[in-house]
Amino acid sequence: MITTDKPIFQEFNIEGVNHISPHNALVELQNGMAIMIDVREAPETAIDAIPLNDVFSYPMSGIIDQLQNIPDDKPVIVICNAGIRSSKVVDLLNRSGFRESANLDGGISIWKAQGLPVKSYSSPGCDCNCSCSK
Repeated sequence: MITTDKPIFQEFNIEGVNHISPHNALVELQNGMAIMIDVREAPETAIDAIPLNDVFSYPMSGIIDQLQNIPDDKPVIVICNAGIRSSKVVDLLNRSGFRESANLDGGISIWKAQGLPVKSYSSPGCDCNCSCSK
């Protein structure tokens, strides 16, 4: 997994946390070489999600209870909206013995901005105060 020790697309950084670019993350997922953990909360994942195999939703609010469910035989890429929560979860994974984990640099915001695969669940014209196009 190609990672860097400093993010490019986000300002938030925790020393010891590695970051992976959205394009490198996509390649890892498409090749079955890594898994992705989406730590956004349910209202966020109800708006959009990454429609690829090996993408799991474990909200940050309950991540401690899900650690035993995270496979440890592949690298773990963690994603949130902008890379802050996911950086914190990668720090937790590092401290919990996961051998290889990385924050998705810039989160799903940068993933979408780069035109990578996203499934939107919001219908046009919704009134939910979300960020979907109305």
